[in-house]
Amino acid sequence: MSGLEMQIEAGEEAIRETTGLLAGMLEKIFARLPSILVALVVFVLGMLLVTLVNRTIFHTMKRAKLTKTAASFGQSLVRILLYTILIMICLSISGVPIASIIAVVGAMGMAIALALQNSLSNVAGGFIILFEKPFQRGDYIITSEREGFVESVSILYTRLTTRDNRSIYVPNSLVAGSPVVNLSQNGKLRLTAHVPVSYDTDLGKVRTVLLDSLTNVSVVLKEPKPYMAVSEFADSSIDVAVYFWVKKGDYFVGIERVLEAFKNAMDENKIVIPFPQLDIHNEVSTRSAGESERKH
Repeated sequence: MSGLEMQIEAGEEAIRETTGLLAGMLEKIFARLPSILVALVVFVLGMLLVTLVNRTIFHTMKRAKLTKTAASFGQSLVRILLYTILIMICLSISGVPIASIIAVVGAMGMAIALALQNSLSNVAGGFIILFEKPFQRGDYIITSEREGFVESVSILYTRLTTRDNRSIYVPNSLVAGSPVVNLSQNGKLRLTAHVPVSYDTDLGKVRTVLLDSLTNVSVVLKEPKPYMAVSEFADSSIDVAVYFWVKKGDYFVGIERVLEAFKNAMDENKIVIPFPQLDIHNEVSTRSAGESERKH
């Protein structure tokens, strides 16, 4: 038998084996087609049921007076668990042995746990946020060099909305593992407005003018009372600091409204806001004059 005939015979044998393999696979698929169709129907119905159960759990959490942040996290966790159970049920219906499913899920779980250590730390961070409750939805927080209003806490991320309406997704592990500044928790905040005045200005007059001007600023609280103190003796001015309190919702407009009121009040009372001054000496002229004196 020539080499060409042997190659042709080997090719025909490979074709027969491939055809037989495909035929066997099609036969198994057709044999399990009813169970596969049933599994698909169960999966679709299961998705609807998961959505219904998830909404019910969310409303139950709200009625239990849990915070919106906790309810959002719980809803995210329950959704993942329900979909995992649904997929296992559908695989079992389609003919996959349940023991094999459990073995595969176990092996996959170990592999995923090793590969997704950061994600698991985010899940743990989510639980810490859920139980410690350092903030709730709507609070303005500063954490991990990020800041914004808390929108939700999912199983992996805390979503913040910045003042310019951008969304930031901060991993829960960073939020739980770093200091969190909550600007909204105590209901009111103290702000500081710095004002420079001339060295020859009467500080008693400055105190009276600035504190009286705050009575016309609606966002400034009457209690605790505002007060003024000298903060620095600068090169060209005395810098004074005025401390006042605002509600948490007025935090971002407080400073700008107070500074505007200060400027108008200082103009009306002829209080000077100094500019930086710099004395420049003509060293060339001085040096020339010294040389002339030595010649004479």
